Amino acid sequence: MRSFVTTVFAAALLLLTGCDSVVERTEPSQSISQEVALSNPDAIQGVRASMYDRMHTEEMSTDWLLGPSSLADNMYFRGNQGRHQDLNLNERRAGIGTFAYDDLYNLINDANLLISGLEEGALPEAEANKLEAEGRFMRALAMHHGVRIFGYDPNGQGGVVPPNSGPGQGFNLGIEIRTEPTLDVNDATSTPRSPVPEVYDQITSDLEESIGIFQNLPGDVKEGSEYYPSEAAAQALMARVRLYQRDWEAADSRAQNAIDLASSTFGSELAAPDSASAMSIFDERNGNPEAIFTIATDPNAGESPGVNEAISVYTTIQYLAQLPTQDLIDLYEPGDARLEAWYDPCFNEIFESKPTGCDGVNDEGYELTKYSSERAVSQYADNHPHLRIAEMYLIQAEARLKQQGVGEGISRLNDLREQRGASELDPTNYNQDSAMDEILDERRRELVAEGHRFFDLKRLGRDIQKVQGREDIPFRDERVLDDVPEDELLVNDSLQQNPGY
Repeated sequence: MRSFVTTVFAAALLLLTGCDSVVERTEPSQSISQEVALSNPDAIQGVRASMYDRMHTEEMSTDWLLGPSSLADNMYFRGNQGRHQDLNLNERRAGIGTFAYDDLYNLINDANLLISGLEEGALPEAEANKLEAEGRFMRALAMHHGVRIFGYDPNGQGGVVPPNSGPGQGFNLGIEIRTEPTLDVNDATSTPRSPVPEVYDQITSDLEESIGIFQNLPGDVKEGSEYYPSEAAAQALMARVRLYQRDWEAADSRAQNAIDLASSTFGSELAAPDSASAMSIFDERNGNPEAIFTIATDPNAGESPGVNEAISVYTTIQYLAQLPTQDLIDLYEPGDARLEAWYDPCFNEIFESKPTGCDGVNDEGYELTKYSSERAVSQYADNHPHLRIAEMYLIQAEARLKQQGVGEGISRLNDLREQRGASELDPTNYNQDSAMDEILDERRRELVAEGHRFFDLKRLGRDIQKVQGREDIPFRDERVLDDVPEDELLVNDSLQQNPGY
């Protein structure tokens, strides 16, 4: 058997820790061979724990979920607050992926271990298969996040949607595809970036494999929790990926699969049409009624992110650095349950005072209260919903609009709006373009600070129209793609930097 080494953390739990780059981070501070590490059930569970724990870092939680709203037109900084101000201003080399590069590839490496790094017989077959399915899901989730940060998006015809002018014209590279475990610096190879369509092929292959494994697991091994990957989660992520690929039929059917499976597995369905139910989606104390896949944060297990990293600190509890724009607030109509549930006048719960400058971002001085750490305010601990039922309805609305026409698209949109206390839309008032605009507005209303707005504009080749007199970002601007970190280019001479950097 080929010899591997890995980092040992906390009594033989595997965690990859280290330095400045992906390759350097594989250099272990303490190491044991694969014969010990990946044949030991405790160590294997350590790899699994490591994979999920990586989702608690600032770059993989706050930047992932809030960052796209800060980059686009949903959120803006209050006063002189610095948190995400560079994203609001779309400064060069300040994107949400530049500082997440290591975290993404370390998560992928953990996933690779669960997929192909376990010694045969180390676990009962069903348990090993389940870990492989989880690893494939998490690898697909990380790779999709990475490819939409560093590359342009699929055009549905085997290519990408690049700008027709500017430095990115004709550019089609995505990210590195890494599918083999790397546990020693000697095992690391210089891997070039693959074209975007090839990255998507890997993502969809992983999800198909994951779904197949989940379907064939024994009943007593199948996942019954929203806090770990499941067949419902894999179908939901596939729906999102197919939407990006502009495969409308597959996006619609996969979303329905996810809705049906989440209902039968978790009892998930759209929340009731009142503000308390809408708020319950983000209240960890009672469980998310729309849950498909959620990263749990347990303050008792040391998973609290801390005052400088938590999404609640950015938006609600303490610094209130990122506030909803008036442009976003204006999209809600009176009686919309989300307006009452997710927005309150600014108030600093830690200092029990009202901060100044909130009305400089929106007229009423509202904060976004989706992330309020109800379970432990002083520990800034929020769960992070990555996939939920409402997104599946929005995917279906867009897919049906493109495939079946305005009537079907608006009808599916109305199914969601009804459960939010919003008015019914008349499809006769829309054409294809205006209906698409309405769906994008509904995605803003529903999915603010859940990791979508910037990517919705980018995948459609649209400019970012900044509000309140701020600088628009044309789609042709190089800042639409993040730069590959310089230290990665130094250690991997096969990597190519993004255009314009």
